[in-house]
Amino acid sequence: MRIDPALLEREAEQAQLKQTVAELGEGQPAVVVVTGRPGFGHNALLRWAGRLAEKRSVRVLRATGSLTERELRHGAVIQLLSQVGPEAERPLQVLRGNPEPAGLPGLQELLHTVRRTPTLVTVEDAQWLDPDSQRWLQALVRRLSAGLPLALLLGRTGVDAHGPDWLADTPAARLTRHLTVPGLSPRAVATLTSTIFGAPCDEPFATAAVQASHGSPAILHATLHSLADAGQRPTEALVPQLRTVMTGIVGDRCARALRGLTDESIAVLRALAVAGDLMDFTRICHLAGVRTAHESRLRSALQTAGFTLPDGPFERIRLEVARARILEDTPTAERAGLYARAARLAYRSGAADEDTADLLLHAPPIGEPWAMHTLYGSYGAAVRRSEDLARAHPQTSAVGEPQEAGRGVAAARRSAFARAVTCLNRALEEPLPPVRRAEVSLDLASAEAVAEPVASDRRLAAVVNSTGDGERWSQLRVRALDMGLARGDDSWGRCVAAQALETAHGRARDDLIALYWYAIRCRPEVRDVPAPGVPALPEQPLAPAPAGIRAGQLATLGQHRERAAELARRALEGGRAVPVMPRLVAVRSLWFTDAAAEAEDHLTALVAELRGSHSRAGLARALVLSADLHLRGGRVAAAERAVAGAERALPAAAWHPYAAPHFTAVRCVIAMENGRHDEARALTAVPTPSDTEASVHWPLLLFIRARVAADEGRWAEAVELFKESGRWLVRRQWINPVVLPWRSLAALACVRLGDRVQARRLIHEELTLARRWGAPSALGLAQLCLRAVDEPGAVAGSGVPTGIPRGPNHLAYAWALADLTTEEAIKGDRDAAARLLTELSDHRVARTSNRLAERVRSLADCLEPTAASGESLSEEEWGVLSTVERETAELACRGLGNRQIAEELSVSRRTVELRLSSTYKKLHLASREELRARYRPMEGA
Repeated sequence: MRIDPALLEREAEQAQLKQTVAELGEGQPAVVVVTGRPGFGHNALLRWAGRLAEKRSVRVLRATGSLTERELRHGAVIQLLSQVGPEAERPLQVLRGNPEPAGLPGLQELLHTVRRTPTLVTVEDAQWLDPDSQRWLQALVRRLSAGLPLALLLGRTGVDAHGPDWLADTPAARLTRHLTVPGLSPRAVATLTSTIFGAPCDEPFATAAVQASHGSPAILHATLHSLADAGQRPTEALVPQLRTVMTGIVGDRCARALRGLTDESIAVLRALAVAGDLMDFTRICHLAGVRTAHESRLRSALQTAGFTLPDGPFERIRLEVARARILEDTPTAERAGLYARAARLAYRSGAADEDTADLLLHAPPIGEPWAMHTLYGSYGAAVRRSEDLARAHPQTSAVGEPQEAGRGVAAARRSAFARAVTCLNRALEEPLPPVRRAEVSLDLASAEAVAEPVASDRRLAAVVNSTGDGERWSQLRVRALDMGLARGDDSWGRCVAAQALETAHGRARDDLIALYWYAIRCRPEVRDVPAPGVPALPEQPLAPAPAGIRAGQLATLGQHRERAAELARRALEGGRAVPVMPRLVAVRSLWFTDAAAEAEDHLTALVAELRGSHSRAGLARALVLSADLHLRGGRVAAAERAVAGAERALPAAAWHPYAAPHFTAVRCVIAMENGRHDEARALTAVPTPSDTEASVHWPLLLFIRARVAADEGRWAEAVELFKESGRWLVRRQWINPVVLPWRSLAALACVRLGDRVQARRLIHEELTLARRWGAPSALGLAQLCLRAVDEPGAVAGSGVPTGIPRGPNHLAYAWALADLTTEEAIKGDRDAAARLLTELSDHRVARTSNRLAERVRSLADCLEPTAASGESLSEEEWGVLSTVERETAELACRGLGNRQIAEELSVSRRTVELRLSSTYKKLHLASREELRARYRPMEGA
């Protein structure tokens, strides 16, 4: 069955028109106005009514308003009279020969024929009638009276259900009916779609078609036929293509409609496309240069053409695709000038910075101070919006990607920063003094570090190598280099610093020297030989920035602790005048001297200072260092908050590969200490770029990977990772154990593997280095680990170690104490283990680290008298195990991890896990540690 799309769901309107035709046969006159948006089929209803009337022997006179003939006087009247017959010949000749005839030619002749013949007059597109035809039809309506069998049907485009205006004042208003044609519903669209495609229509497809077309039968008909002709199927998968095709069709219709508007209407429509959301219609007319006396007429014309909708004092463009076509149709120079005028008008009207900036982004340079202030205000708002989103949705997955629910938030953050970058790029187009231009460039580079890191580095390099003179220029160069190094590209920083030093002098030269050596320290393949023209770093620097870098050198070398502390303080006391990266090095160095409280106070002040600036990379690096120090001090929750702040300042994806391992390692330790083992494992397993291995933070990531392996019982793998981390550090001569205690943890892993010779060698080497440095934190950790490495019985019954300093590295100390407690339990000295456990339980970290608290509980259960005793497993107990279970348990007790056991026995890891679970259940044991504690005595026997 053939369906006319224009008549779908028009049963109610058809019923009223049918009634009008029926009443016409009974001599009852009527006026029916059918309105609707373009393409909604109001003219099709008039044609249907005309066909119905002709079937009932009613004469039908038809006329059509035309966009191209709207200036032709009496155009519709001539069309009607030409169908009346001989009676209208003379009036027609008068109208054709005289453009300004007297009276209303042909009206009486038409009324005379109506008295003999019931007549239906249909006028399509009445919105385009010329004024003379409107007056003639208005006179016709005034003459309608009871007994006159004449009905007038007017079809017009528009949203005013009570138009046209020229009918409002007629005495026949009581005879007038108004029909407004609605858009099609999804059910009607589904019916139309099934008919055109010859196949059932998915509900999502029908819903999307209604939304995209606004229910327009004409647009739907054209779109669906286009897709059906291409052999497509009306399913949900076709929705994106449906929207694309429909957008093109709507755009083409808008372009054709534009050609039919007057110059005044087009000017107003262009102004609406630019600023219609900000200004009422009076201001829009002023912006378009149109007299406000024409407001009512212009609004009516734009609504009638289907472009706009009324909204109180505002006029809104109905479709975004129409707005786009209007702007495309505007000449480039005129469009730019329109945006500039709109921006000035919006600013003077007190519009928000964001709204005015939207206009400025499309306008040529304004050259006035307010434009710069407005763009900066919008930039700041975009940055704050991004931070608010990050603060409200801080959760990320183990590998740093947003969770499903947060992907929209991540996209919104990227959009906000892209907006910030766009605003500052536009600000640079304004005429600015050179120094101010450089300042804006630095702020832009800070925003680009989030969205376009490579562009940020290029912009910073341009500022560093600029040719301006004076103290302010020198400060800007140093700040630019400092910002680039904060993101982590040390190779870039080394090259840029060397170039800048060629022309630097005074304090800026000292700062650049310090930043150059900061970049050098981060590259293990670069020897401590400066580039040509770069002076060596002094042994006793007086300037603050070089003092901070020299303090870092001494701390990593493990030499002259007091001098390192003095130099670090000198750098930190310089305050804001000192670049950020040397101050961060100084904070870390001061903490390594065990002046932890002092170092953290300086870092807190630095973080507060950076929050008030636009150095996002510097703030992120400071917060990650803060999280690192919080972890060392055992404050896991504070560390997690600091890492979340670093992510807000600089998302993980924006970190340079040289700096990213520090961020990843800290997040991994937080996950481990909070008991999120799967997350920690996933973080260490994330592939890293090849050049990441050249990073100063690479050994830290290896160290954390080793800790994860040890946590899972993969002792042999842990030893190799600890030693690989140490090889990197030794190659760079970073031998101070306070940097990373890789030797002590490798020694503990060697003990698990039964290699006490290597364990003692490693721990004695660490103890020697710790004594040379002299910090209690390093010395205490080494001494505790030495106790754990001692042979069974060597310290039996000695109880809690005395005379061992703690220092501020509480987390490492507590874990070493936990390992010593475990070893004492394994050795069989339950009394010593219990006393150690008491000290460990009183340690604050045992309450702030979930992982350590779990270890404490496990040790407490193991040492409970009613729990598994220190006695060895009896032959009867051991005999309940199957052969493969005993074999697997023995390998586990020797310190092999599940993967290594699986390789040794040529089975899967899952099989190993099932065998061990069965073993624990048969022997009434809770953990692998308890199995080892009861196996070792038996093994010795």
